[in-house]
Amino acid sequence: MASENYIHIIKSLRRSIAMHVERDGRVIVRAPALMPNFLINQFIRDHADWIQKHRKVVCARPRRKAREFKHGEPFLFMGKTLTLAVGRYTKIDVKDDRLLFPKFMEFRIQKELTEWYKKHAIEVITRHVNEHTKIMGVSYEGIYFSDTKSKWGSCSHDNTLQFNWRLVMAPPLIIRYVVIHELTHTRHKNHSRAFWQQVGEYNPSYRRQVKWLRANGHLLTLT
Repeated sequence: MASENYIHIIKSLRRSIAMHVERDGRVIVRAPALMPNFLINQFIRDHADWIQKHRKVVCARPRRKAREFKHGEPFLFMGKTLTLAVGRYTKIDVKDDRLLFPKFMEFRIQKELTEWYKKHAIEVITRHVNEHTKIMGVSYEGIYFSDTKSKWGSCSHDNTLQFNWRLVMAPPLIIRYVVIHELTHTRHKNHSRAFWQQVGEYNPSYRRQVKWLRANGHLLTLT
């Protein structure tokens, strides 16, 4: 199974093995650096049905046109679809269902919009994290933001949190779920029954959010 040209194995300093399907149908398998190849191949064989099922779903999705960053294009922000409006504005802003963008910055529109999204992601997600650390009675070492393709958030062994800034495109309930998920990992470093019980304690509808991310996560992008 590992010889299939759409399966890519990446070894790194991690404790567990996991895999996901990219938007182009590639299967990325991430494994601990010292895990023997025969165990990795066994893991892949054991999940052959899962791989085929999820690749079928991903490959069946309609191909979206490459974004041109032009007036009138739709952009997601906090779960709402906004229409890009390039005009005589002094700053990037949201008004009703429009994403306002200054005409004088149009020559670097992709860079400016990306930075605007990152800025708001840091503000929104950090606020959720700080609110829920108090509610859940947990703590964390630090918080970082990135654009990882394989996950929306992570919690390291020393309780350092990492979130994908593209989450700010999702509805607030989705952001809240990912934050609770990662804060729960400060107590449970796996996806055991105890882990999901605690997630459910603070977010009873988490299954809906998991389902939403699986179906719509590929839409949370600026490319």
